[in-house]
Amino acid sequence: VPYRQFSGQVTNPKDQQPIVNAKVRLHNRTLADTLFTDINGRFEVDLPIDSVVGIDVYAKGFFLDTKMIKISPTTKQELNFELAPATEGEIATIKNLFYVGNEAILLPGSQPELPKILRFMQINTHLKVEIAGHVNFPNRPPVTKETPEWDLSVRRAKMVYDYLLENDIPAEQLTYKGYGNHEMVYPKATTEVDQAANRRVEIRILEVLPEKR
Repeated sequence: VPYRQFSGQVTNPKDQQPIVNAKVRLHNRTLADTLFTDINGRFEVDLPIDSVVGIDVYAKGFFLDTKMIKISPTTKQELNFELAPATEGEIATIKNLFYVGNEAILLPGSQPELPKILRFMQINTHLKVEIAGHVNFPNRPPVTKETPEWDLSVRRAKMVYDYLLENDIPAEQLTYKGYGNHEMVYPKATTEVDQAANRRVEIRILEVLPEKR
């Protein structure tokens, strides 16, 4: 299989500073590799042409980023990632986490996203987070806590919360909450893309805990 060399950089979008020692995980059906960024936040890697490669990037104190890249002879050879700081009050939507309509069940293609959230929590042992669930219920008033829609937002958040607990993330680092349709990205959504964006789960940073010694 022919390979091409790629280089990349991991930066903090708030100040454009490089993120040193960020963990870059590369994977597909035949590839599993991990490398770390240098003092300039840069990395280099050879990737097989005519393949699709997943790249997940983590660093302590930052939200994760993840991309799927089709490697071809014309693919741009610079792979840049931005990791937003995971500080108190910040929120990040979990990418590629899609649910069956009206269910707290992930679509099969979203199952690989759960281990990525687990790795984020394993790296960031100093963070207390809320798993926040949201439903798609557009063009309607905000639902009350007694409705099936509110209950669904809670159950979607709890599914992620339970997964993390089952994989040994300490309970004191986690909480979960449903928001019904009160914080939809697209309150007047009509397209399937917009409706899928409304059905989301977020990581909200509640507190930066003292480091354990």
